[in-house]
Amino acid sequence: MTRRPRSPRWATRVVGPLLLAAALLPPPGAAAQTRQLVAEAGASSVLPPVGLDGDAATYLLAGLRAEWTSLFGDGFHISVLGGRTTDSQLGGDFVSGEVTGFLRTRLADAWSVGWEGRLAAFAVSTPYPYRAGAMEGQVDLRFERSSLSATLAGIAGWGRSRVDLFRYADGPVLEVTDDLWRLGGTLELLAGSSRLAGGASAGHHISAGGTYRSLGGRVVAAVGPGAVELRVDRWDTPVGAETTGGIALAIPLGGWSIRGFLGRSEPDPLTLAEPGRGGGGLLVGLRLAGGEADPLGSGVSLHRVLDRTADSAHVRFRLDVPSAAHVELLGDFTFWEPVPMTRTGDEWTVEVNVAPGTYHFGFNVDGEWYLPDDAPDSVPDEWGRRSATLVVEG
Repeated sequence: MTRRPRSPRWATRVVGPLLLAAALLPPPGAAAQTRQLVAEAGASSVLPPVGLDGDAATYLLAGLRAEWTSLFGDGFHISVLGGRTTDSQLGGDFVSGEVTGFLRTRLADAWSVGWEGRLAAFAVSTPYPYRAGAMEGQVDLRFERSSLSATLAGIAGWGRSRVDLFRYADGPVLEVTDDLWRLGGTLELLAGSSRLAGGASAGHHISAGGTYRSLGGRVVAAVGPGAVELRVDRWDTPVGAETTGGIALAIPLGGWSIRGFLGRSEPDPLTLAEPGRGGGGLLVGLRLAGGEADPLGSGVSLHRVLDRTADSAHVRFRLDVPSAAHVELLGDFTFWEPVPMTRTGDEWTVEVNVAPGTYHFGFNVDGEWYLPDDAPDSVPDEWGRRSATLVVEG
């Protein structure tokens, strides 16, 4: 096929599909605590954007990513990724970096508010030199009850890019700089369980390049310890309407991990990158430090009867949440009055006398209701939460 120079902005979408794989969110009810540093290597093959003819550009990829997330979704993510082109006529070597921080606060019952900030930078070498830097902020309001969640988010971003249009051996370089910005909002509805969830989303953004609108849906399924996402979106952009989407996966394998994507990347209202005609990539990671912590250890019970009399049992409750600052026990055996727990190392414990009967209980961890996903004999309660079951025999 005839080779044509592609827009330098397309370079910002080379690793976009793989970043989507990194952004797979657990369905409602999933909770994990992660601290890890991962080295990754792989390859990506991407066709030119819509409107440009040409062969696919292939890149060899390598990078590092560090992340920390709490049981409730607070945390940060840092990544650096570089790419080496296999054909300098189709694309240039690149390096990208991103820092993202996120925080969520419970407002009341099923309502919470979240904040997210992101700094990103991207640089591509010859033959199409391109530099871009951007920062974005997002605030969202979420309603989450049982297996249903609805999230309304507002997004604002600003950036700057530079393109070297002409380069001569002994002559000057013509530099073109652009101010990049966008304002917008998204709405997403998601329903399901920790194993399978699906939903729909809509977005509206105004930017330096015009107005962008999107409408789409996605399905997220747990596959062993990992997740697979299938997504389809319809975009209305300043240059026309396009359908994008694909399948992304993120699978941990002990100290290793796999992230991948196959499909069409979506446009970016901030960098003004066009949607892609297709592509895919795969990254294999090796964890250098840290890992994912199971709040229950290896399936240890949340309670244990230490002693029993004719009219009561002395029960010890325990929970492993190393990152928590304050933990309380709540149950109908205390009429749902919180009982402070004591910390010893990474373990929180409290001992309570309980009369014979069947009861339900849970924990208040740093001001939020919490019950591990694999808590035995858990049941939904009238507040849309899950509670564990305690049976004390007479």
